[in-house]
Amino acid sequence: MPIRRTLLHLTGALTACVAAGALTACSPSTEPASSRPAPAPAIQSTFNPTDAAWLELMIPMDEQFLHLLDLVPSHSTNPAVRRLAAGLTPAHRTELAALTALRTQAGLPTANPHEGHDMPGMMTADEVVALSNLTGAAFDRTLTTEIQDHLTQSALITRSVKAAGHAPAVKTLATRIEKDRTAQLVFVRTTAIGNQTPLP
Repeated sequence: MPIRRTLLHLTGALTACVAAGALTACSPSTEPASSRPAPAPAIQSTFNPTDAAWLELMIPMDEQFLHLLDLVPSHSTNPAVRRLAAGLTPAHRTELAALTALRTQAGLPTANPHEGHDMPGMMTADEVVALSNLTGAAFDRTLTTEIQDHLTQSALITRSVKAAGHAPAVKTLATRIEKDRTAQLVFVRTTAIGNQTPLP
């Protein structure tokens, strides 16, 4: 799954949005003004477009990641993989709650704007199905790769929002997530290596 590559592209896109000064500048349209849909409601002024883009990507990323971790009990008997899921799930649930609270404060819609799209940093439905059809060592290898990609690349875009975001609450949460990701990556590597679980 190309999460590592696509999220690198997204980081550049977030930066471009800030330089342009608005999210709409990142998706130009050639339609006549009269045929364009009505603009989305403006987000709260404390939140800039980069804040909004980060929230609207991190939320579905975390939701999807938690879904993958929920597969572990029925798809893996590897003690290390089970420890990874048990260790990462609580923090991600707490993180997701904080992200959704900020989305509400920002006045953003609750619908996932990436639903049904092959978006940077998002697993496709087919990829989720493919993983859910694996068991045993094949599942363990694939999931371990996905765990590391999620942690590494969500940290990458989180550093971007720390630099280009505006809302203090977003920057505070981003700082916490970045710190958590560092600890989580150490946890993943030491747990997997100590139990002979292959790493990418």
